[in-house]
Amino acid sequence: MALSDTKVRTLKPRDKLYKVSDDRGLYLEVRPNGSRLWRYRYFLHGKDKRIALGAYPVVGLKDARRKRDEAQRSVEEGVDPVLSRKREKLTAAVKMANSFGDVANEYIMKITKEGRADATLDKARWLLKQLAPIAKLPIADPWKFSPP
Repeated sequence: MALSDTKVRTLKPRDKLYKVSDDRGLYLEVRPNGSRLWRYRYFLHGKDKRIALGAYPVVGLKDARRKRDEAQRSVEEGVDPVLSRKREKLTAAVKMANSFGDVANEYIMKITKEGRADATLDKARWLLKQLAPIAKLPIADPWKFSPP
């Protein structure tokens, strides 16, 4: 039976975790502490799998269903939504590790080890401070910066 916003809002915690089903693999876990988490259960390559879609009320019923539908499309294409999400997070982390600030700091450490003059090091550090607005931008795409 499909859930309604009213039903979701009025669910009370119990002594143990319990699940309330919505439709097509979507369900809400209600924990003893009162927190609620949307999950989607799916089968891929003969295995039973689950993915968390977000905590209620941050993710409402409508959003949970939309996220379930997106995950379901991935499953239908043979792509595991959990692995896809991990890949996206890893890609973002790699991009951030290659930010302008990281590369500039590595350069400063390199010239420090080489024994460059203190004045040279001070100038490099000063320049890095001046370029702080672009420190978090990926070094691979510096043209994304637009000055304030």
